[in-house]
Amino acid sequence: MRQNVFLTGTKTGRQRQIDVLVEKTVGGLGLKIAVDCKCYGRKVNVNDVERFLGMLDDVRVSKGVLMTTKGYSKAAYLRAQNESRDIELKILTTDRFSEFQNIGCAILWKGPVAAIVSPPETWVVDNEATPGSPPCQFSMYQLGHTRESAMRYGAFMYGNIVLKSQLEPTMEDIAHRHEKDASHAFPGANFRRLPPLKRESWAGRDAEQTIFRLGHVGPSYGGPEYSLYIDHPKGVLVLVLLCPEGQEALTSRC
Repeated sequence: MRQNVFLTGTKTGRQRQIDVLVEKTVGGLGLKIAVDCKCYGRKVNVNDVERFLGMLDDVRVSKGVLMTTKGYSKAAYLRAQNESRDIELKILTTDRFSEFQNIGCAILWKGPVAAIVSPPETWVVDNEATPGSPPCQFSMYQLGHTRESAMRYGAFMYGNIVLKSQLEPTMEDIAHRHEKDASHAFPGANFRRLPPLKRESWAGRDAEQTIFRLGHVGPSYGGPEYSLYIDHPKGVLVLVLLCPEGQEALTSRC
């Protein structure tokens, strides 16, 4: 991470100033995130967003974070979310920045297994521990919620990597144990397997195997639970989406 960075614009030829530039290599690909900090006496407006988008395009940085001490207008938020170019922009208030693991994706690993999980559009990634929340390596929810409000009123997703062992050498063993644990904690819980999702392997192996499951766990969940298990030779990536009752259409975006 570097502060007060100057990059030469590819279109303007001018030196463009970036408050904070985050650079990271993920899976052999270089990722850059530009952070622009606005300490205005007013909310960020649509013109501020337009200027920041123009700068991102000029310096060829595809992900940006616009920090603000006073919030943002509805038009500014909509402009950021409806950008048609290959640029991702988040507008965050400073009091919420510590809730985010990173902008754009969740990066998690356990032992020899690692994964990158991209959130749905307008969702954010959170890795802060919260008492009473599900044990997880990360969670995701819609921008505008806190973790607590998302768990109570909105769609909420969390994920973990579970390593295989001598007692649980397969993805099926791990999924079965999770169902058994849930049924023990909630005697009325029931689970139904859905058609597995097809996934192409990026590492040159055979197509990744998955288990896709629908669960109705208990009244405290507030709605159905969708679980996706993605197999790996050494472990399993488990993604769980808690969906409010009557809003199952949200799963089509996740």
